[in-house]
Amino acid sequence: MDRTLIISDLDGTLLNNESEISKNNEKWIKRFKSNGGLFTLATGRMEESILPYIKKLEIDIPVIVYNGAMVYCPTTKKALYEKQLYVSQSMWKELLKNNFEMGIFIYKDGKPFVLERNSIVDDFEVKEKVNCEQGKLDDFVDVPITKILAIMREESRHEDLPELKAMEKKLIEGKFECDTVFSESNYLEILPKGSSKGMALNELVSYLNIKDLQIIALGDNLNDISLLKAADIGVAVQNARHGLKEVADKIVEQSNDEDAVAYVIQEILENEE
Repeated sequence: MDRTLIISDLDGTLLNNESEISKNNEKWIKRFKSNGGLFTLATGRMEESILPYIKKLEIDIPVIVYNGAMVYCPTTKKALYEKQLYVSQSMWKELLKNNFEMGIFIYKDGKPFVLERNSIVDDFEVKEKVNCEQGKLDDFVDVPITKILAIMREESRHEDLPELKAMEKKLIEGKFECDTVFSESNYLEILPKGSSKGMALNELVSYLNIKDLQIIALGDNLNDISLLKAADIGVAVQNARHGLKEVADKIVEQSNDEDAVAYVIQEILENEE
């Protein structure tokens, strides 16, 4: 087990629908670690938002945050790897000229900011247990930030909202220096160019420097595609989106609300006996 790394997405994969780690998942993760296995997280969330989960699972190796824009070490509380996004005035114009309700979250220096508050912002703060600071647009033009997250009200879990797809298309056609990915059907992530969970996993593996390390990655959404592809074995949970299931090496019958991570670990440990 000392040469096996399990890296799991958080929301929709390890966390149940109440945004909690079940006792069963916790038990099997700790059993896997006690047998010498390595376990960590790859999430779109920021450092502060995942610290309670890191503490609960006693994770002592780096985690991937901001959908791969950063690899963060929870023991030193420092970034081991980080990419940054520079947003021009013209890019902000494209992001803000929409006439539909949306939450725009700007991540900078380990803090979330918003330009204006609405009910989407309020709900997000409750879900992620963070407080967003009020910012001014001029503070975020052509300066290094970590990422931008655009959220709309969710209408369908398995269909990207057309307004967000249109926004993504404008960013691509405008050839702005950024990458985009959907982390939920209503979450459009705007990331530094060259950022992905898969790229960050490569950086993490290089840091760990363990010979013949076997990597098992679990996920549920489109932002996990690069993660599963970069792993030796990519696992999609049952509630995963179709696009992720298409690239997965394995699809488990259990969903995030049915302790899918615990099931995968049980199977790994049984095969070692």
